[in-house]
Parts: sequence; structure tokens; C-alpha cells
Amino acid sequence: MVIVKGLIPVRDDLRDDALALIQTLAREARLEDGCVSYEVYVQADSPRVIMLWQQWRNLDALERHFDSDHLDDFLDRIPDMIDGEVHSLRFDVTGEDEEEIDDAPPRLDVVLGDDTVLH
Repeated sequence: MVIVKGLIPVRDDLRDDALALIQTLAREARLEDGCVSYEVYVQADSPRVIMLWQQWRNLDALERHFDSDHLDDFLDRIPDMIDGEVHSLRFDVTGEDEEEIDDAPPRLDVVLGDDTVLH
């Protein structure tokens, strides 16, 4: 599984337009083969920053997304709405049983200071 996190700072006066554009991209991306999840969030402590959280079954699916018409349209329209530096991170999630990764979301264990594990 491949996870992509993107942070897009947008102009205050164009925030609603940018959010609508990003939500359209997300709706189209969710229909793509290999898209597990494509979520859009507004950052609580900085509402002009929009976060994309994407999960793709594999790198091939993400690369097909990069070649999609709806992503090209988004990339043509978003530059004038951006105010600041866009950040993007990609995480490759793998496990011993690759089939398990393809069929179910990965398990994330968080260990706290007292050795408590959250799932």
C-alpha cells in the first residue's frame, strides 16, 4: 500500500474555490482502480491549509492516478489558488504477507511511554 499526505496552503479569498476543486479531484480519484481512500481535511489550527490523505493499493495505481485527466485539470487550475509552499510525503507500507496488505488496511501500533499499545 502507498500512502500520500499532501498539505496545500491556499489563499484566504479563494479557500472555498480551492476546497471545491480539491473535493472534485477526490471524488474522481475515489473511482480509480487501486484507490483505497482519498480524504480531504481542513487543518484545524490553520484553516487555509488543506490536507489530502490518499491510500493506494500499490505504486502502479498511484502512477495511473498521476496520468489521469482529472489530476491534470486540477494541476492546471490550483496554482493561482496556492499561497505558500505545498508539502507532500509518500509512505510505502509493506508487510510480510503482501496479500494481507492488499485486502485489508494495515494495522498501526502506537506505543506510548508506559508501553501501552494502541491499535
